[in-house]
Amino acid sequence: MIDFHAHIYPDALAAGVLQKLGAAAGEVVVEPSTDGTKAGTVEYFRQNGVDRFVVLNIATREKQHKNVNDFAIALSAEPDIISFGSVYPTGDNFEPELLRLKAAGIKGIKLHPEYQDFEIDDERAFRVYDMCRSLGLMISFHSGYDLAYMHRLNCPPDKVKKVIRLFPNCTFIFAHFGGYRVFDGVLESFAGENCFIDTSFVSLFDREYLPVLNKIIKKHGAERMLFGSDTPWMHVKKSIELIDSLDLTDGEKDKIFDKNARALLGL
Repeated sequence: MIDFHAHIYPDALAAGVLQKLGAAAGEVVVEPSTDGTKAGTVEYFRQNGVDRFVVLNIATREKQHKNVNDFAIALSAEPDIISFGSVYPTGDNFEPELLRLKAAGIKGIKLHPEYQDFEIDDERAFRVYDMCRSLGLMISFHSGYDLAYMHRLNCPPDKVKKVIRLFPNCTFIFAHFGGYRVFDGVLESFAGENCFIDTSFVSLFDREYLPVLNKIIKKHGAERMLFGSDTPWMHVKKSIELIDSLDLTDGEKDKIFDKNARALLGL
């Protein structure tokens, strides 16, 4: 099994980050499933049947992305981890970082429109999308609402569709079933478009959305869905339970839990 959406923090910062982000969320969905460290996260996934997992690092300030990418590159030495880097998408110093990530064998970057304070269709970010396309780097986006930013929505489904069509040769992955708590918009706007969707953070806690989640998978195609948990912010078993509760064949589940990610990551 491959988990396409996880987070690890430097050992010295992990406890403080978990406390800060957990408090900012406002809604207690689940206690953190790990201590946020590399060792704790690797052991957690091994205990829960996950063979490899993608760590999504985020540079929340432009001056931060070098340190974030140093950390991402170091994590990639761990055999269980596929680590994504990050750049600040509206800044001016992203090119050297993207080149450095590519040279280090990193397969993609993570962008978070709320944390990084940009709209997904901000033309300043188009330079990053285009360079990632030319380098063959994937881009994973936080999409939909973030519990810490319920007053804003910087990656809504209509703008996702716009960006997908503007950059048809980019490999985009949209997290949280394409848009947390805007699932009807995902179904109507871009399910079936040229992108991947991960299943992270959504669980049976969101039971009222199960009918539309089924429709998203059927319209988008199970072959373009990726299993993700958002560890430590969701337990792997809760994420598995959600997929198992949906109207899917064993073959579709196998694609979502494993085969799609292996093919996309070249494993």
